[in-house]
Amino acid sequence: MRTRDQILGLSIVAGLLFPLAASAKLANPANSEVTFTAAGPAGMKIVGTENELKVSDNGPSVVVTAPLQTLKTGISLRDEHVRKALETNQFPTSELEVQHSALKAPKAGETITADATGSLKLHGVTKPTPFHYTATRDGNKIKVTATSHINTNDFGIKIPSYLGITVKPDVDIAVKFEITDG
Repeated sequence: MRTRDQILGLSIVAGLLFPLAASAKLANPANSEVTFTAAGPAGMKIVGTENELKVSDNGPSVVVTAPLQTLKTGISLRDEHVRKALETNQFPTSELEVQHSALKAPKAGETITADATGSLKLHGVTKPTPFHYTATRDGNKIKVTATSHINTNDFGIKIPSYLGITVKPDVDIAVKFEITDG
């Protein structure tokens, strides 16, 4: 239940962060991590992670892809529930597409903090998704962090219940990665 929402959020954030590297050569990022956080009743908090992001450039935009079948929450049974809720057999990935023109790339020694919007495809549904990001250039490396918030109901994901416990549909997503320019 919760894991499903968290996984969705992670994929979204990952997609948001990669577009920041629009001026850099696009390749699979180093030190990548997507984290999703979902909440439930009585202060329950579920955190999931994924470290296998891919990025590509299709011309006018950057596409960040996150696999959903390998998200981990620390509990294998919960991971299975998440995969079932996300229907990962039918929708194995989440993609965020961001126009190059929507992103700002940092110059040497510069840090940029900004907001942008990309098209998030999750569970077969594509929606505009805003995100906040910070990009720092150190030599030929650009380090990016980004955050976003989604509601899984917006993507047609049915929130499951387990033993009468249901996760909230709101999921916070955080992404970080490094890319090399040139």
